[in-house]
Amino acid sequence: MQLPDGLYDKLVTESVARLIDSLREPSYRTLSALPSEEVSERITDALAKQVTQLLDELDGNGPEKAKRQLAFVNALLVHLRQQGVGGVDLLVEPPQILRTVHRIGTAPQVPETGLAIPWLFTAGKGSPSLLSELRREIACCDQVDVLVSFITVAGVRKLFDILQTATAVSAAGQPRTRLRILTTTYTGATELEALDYFAQMPGCEIKVSLDGRRTRLHAKAWIFHRKTRFGSAYVGSANLSGSALLGGLEWTVKFTEQGQAELFTRAQAHFETLWNDGEFQYYDAANPEHRFELSRALKREAGDQIAATTTFFDLAPKDYQKDMLEQLMLEREHGRSRNLVVAATGTGKTVVAAFDYRASCQAVGGRPRLLFVAHRKEILAQARRTYCEVLRDHSFGEMLAGGSEPESYDHIFATIDSVCARDLVSRCGPQYWHTVVVDECHRLAADRFDAFVTSVFPQVLLGLTATPERSDGKPIFPYFDNRPDGSPAVELRLWHALDLQLLCPFEYYGCDDDTDFSEVPWDKPGEREAIDNLVTGNDTRARLVIDEWQRLTGNPKRSKSIVFCVTVAHAEFMTRKFNQAGLPSLCIIGSTDADVRRQAPERLARGEICALVTCDLYNEGVDLPFVDTLLLLRPTQSPVLFQQQIGRGLRLHEGKQGCLILDFVGRYRADFRFDRLISAISGLSRSQMIDAADKGFSSLPAGCHIQLQQLTKEQILRSLRTAMNQSWRRLRSELQAYIALRGRATVRLAEFLREQAVQLDEIYRSQGRSGWTALRRDAGLLSTPEGLEDEYFGHRFSDLLHCNDPEQVDLLVRIGESSAQYQNFSDRDRRRIQMLAYQIDGQHHQAGSGEAFLTRLSQAPEISAELGELSAVLQAKSTLRFHPIPGLTDVPLCLHANYGIREILTAVGWLTAERRTPFQSGVLPLQDRKMELLFVTLDKSEGFHDRIAYRDYAISTERFHWQSQNSAGPDTPAGRRYLESPDNGWSFQLFVRRSKGDSYQACGPVTIEKAEGEKPMSIEWRFGVSLPIRLFQEFSVLRGQ
Repeated sequence: MQLPDGLYDKLVTESVARLIDSLREPSYRTLSALPSEEVSERITDALAKQVTQLLDELDGNGPEKAKRQLAFVNALLVHLRQQGVGGVDLLVEPPQILRTVHRIGTAPQVPETGLAIPWLFTAGKGSPSLLSELRREIACCDQVDVLVSFITVAGVRKLFDILQTATAVSAAGQPRTRLRILTTTYTGATELEALDYFAQMPGCEIKVSLDGRRTRLHAKAWIFHRKTRFGSAYVGSANLSGSALLGGLEWTVKFTEQGQAELFTRAQAHFETLWNDGEFQYYDAANPEHRFELSRALKREAGDQIAATTTFFDLAPKDYQKDMLEQLMLEREHGRSRNLVVAATGTGKTVVAAFDYRASCQAVGGRPRLLFVAHRKEILAQARRTYCEVLRDHSFGEMLAGGSEPESYDHIFATIDSVCARDLVSRCGPQYWHTVVVDECHRLAADRFDAFVTSVFPQVLLGLTATPERSDGKPIFPYFDNRPDGSPAVELRLWHALDLQLLCPFEYYGCDDDTDFSEVPWDKPGEREAIDNLVTGNDTRARLVIDEWQRLTGNPKRSKSIVFCVTVAHAEFMTRKFNQAGLPSLCIIGSTDADVRRQAPERLARGEICALVTCDLYNEGVDLPFVDTLLLLRPTQSPVLFQQQIGRGLRLHEGKQGCLILDFVGRYRADFRFDRLISAISGLSRSQMIDAADKGFSSLPAGCHIQLQQLTKEQILRSLRTAMNQSWRRLRSELQAYIALRGRATVRLAEFLREQAVQLDEIYRSQGRSGWTALRRDAGLLSTPEGLEDEYFGHRFSDLLHCNDPEQVDLLVRIGESSAQYQNFSDRDRRRIQMLAYQIDGQHHQAGSGEAFLTRLSQAPEISAELGELSAVLQAKSTLRFHPIPGLTDVPLCLHANYGIREILTAVGWLTAERRTPFQSGVLPLQDRKMELLFVTLDKSEGFHDRIAYRDYAISTERFHWQSQNSAGPDTPAGRRYLESPDNGWSFQLFVRRSKGDSYQACGPVTIEKAEGEKPMSIEWRFGVSLPIRLFQEFSVLRGQ
């Protein structure tokens, strides 16, 4: 026997090893170590297969064979017991299955497919119908969770009788079975009457998403929960409709809590998180407003041309908008009140502004004076409607635009033209308004924007923009209080907006192109001219572009495309080539006739032309939501320019499924910064990019795709690996060039990072040379000899990059910027110095005092100064305000800040200068405090596997699902400690990290909500302080929260 070529996922046994050895060359096979988290399950599977085969081969038939099989298995178990293995439980003879326990009434029917094995329903022969199995499941379960895109009366009526029986109430008024229904208005298919069927049942809760544009729910699932722990789940293509349950060609997979526990628990986790997602709102059939708005939404989604209106479902900000509001609040707590919000069109910036204003109303009382400015009357009308809905006051605000005159200027929505024409700021005074909002501020003319924003001084100034670059190229940032690192107060990243389905998904193709750009002076004078010389008049490249456009679209004439070129000459050249090829195109440049420019978008929308060709990225005429194809013919290594080009095609539009992006990637030097470009659209780190470019981009937002042609793939991989391997050499050259350009020998770390777009982890590395001092010394900026511990500290400072605790960062700044004397620090600061010492000195044998650590630092003045500079960078990045952790107010830890495990253990006094005991457990009971610290790692390995992110996860900002240690059960001391709290005096603190190597985030105290299972136990905790949205998004099992 030979092993055929192909893919395997096979545990190597002796027989398999012999087959592997028979291969002629070792290079003919790929072997990898079995991941530790999979060992028990994979070995058990292998044992089960072999035992099954051995049992089948035993002699005999019927009961006699069953008796022999049972004896064989019991003999194995007895052997294990003799080896000292505990918990061995022999099977009784003859073999039997417990099917039901029914103290009242007759035995319920068990599903024909049982409750232990998986099943595939295909509406084919040899399989029970999905409907009959669902009826049997409903007849005997404690809770049913239903997740479908739509529900019809024809589907519900087939289950109505069994649902009525299952939800019948007892004398105590409690139904035997509870129902939770999640559905949507997708395509308007849900029938209002079907939801009314469910609504009249006791113990039934219904949640609906009315946001047809963003609805992400296409899953179809039924999850049946049982206290017996024999639950089951059905996942497939069937909605709750008559045809799907009976006659449709639907495929549905069943898996069980006992047989496929990992999948069942994951399904539970996802449903629970969706149930708590703010996108799904409770539906009350008895509420006339709910019925009216749901009916209206269904008609709108069905295409009945009903305009979208703000409904009762829209009166709360979505999770990502809550995060934006939290960021604004934090900025103002830091004294920065002139804030810029940068987020793509369609992300609800005006909604954020309205809720931000409502917060001001609650903080100062009444209705603070408001001036909302935009460049068009239509924007103002929509903004006023939004404010009215958020404030629940339909009389709020007046318009100052298009001839409308307000009775007062206290709450007005005005065009910039009206504000300037009436000299409103001079008339009312620069501090007349409490809040001033400038919408679409990148579109306001430079002189008017400057005159207005520099003359008004409200308590809150809020700028809203889709891009910080204006159409005239002049910057917006200087008018606002940006964060210390130069970034705006709030910025919704491209990949996050894609995850949230606020932008159209993209398909990016990196196309092979032989054009040699290796001599182009990137990011330097002459870049554009050098590129233009290579591409304008290049017939070969033009033919390649047309051929690839044809190949990847099938028919380019059906495209609605924007083509980005280098110069006017290049744009005119490509326009001629497209038209000669029969692809009607129009060149839009600065000198284009105004009427032609105005009519061009309409012609593209009607299909009269298939492409607008331009070299002016900031031209308003190319900002068209219906554009579905982008051709990137202007190479760049600027992530800002690259992202802006791509952003032109990512606007949502009715009927638009996605945006096709063709990027023609020529040949570049090895140091070309592909990493910056890929990061701009994927959010991946450089190491993640290498794996993704090599094996495929599997973690992109839903609907997005990146595909690199072979030569492009090889070149990008080569560039990324070069950047990884030669990053220190490149950084040294960049620092030398930076110094030479500015003509001075000193440079601050923060300045270098900002000006050169360098990340901290590029300087502080786990291997090779590391640290700011080492980089400056290698670049020839330091003439002092290297100290004994300089190299050590340069590496160990990398363990400080997570630090965002304001008090800790302030302490580091003080240590780094002065000759700090230990005796001058408070006891609290001394504890923090001990935390610093043990965070940097990471080995268990490195016990010592904080005072001794400070002495070592003082003996390395360059390193001490480096710590000060690094701390200043960390200080600028931190967005936290110090809040002590409830229950740990005497401990120097900040709520929701990041910490290494050694910092936490030192802060609570478990590690001291005299005692440094290794700690490996996931829980730490502190007997003297009667407090237990829970340390949670969400993903305990790398890669995809069946145990990713389902045992421990944030259900919502209020609740967290946690699985205990394997030894904890209801009857163990640890289990009783959890179950009997808080009456037993014990409290619990939760610390969570995403994966190994990450820092923990201090989530604060938690109290038990409910628990089930044993060894391990599944516990739902309630947070004492709500989790910030950003942390919930990180700890949730769902993407795009």
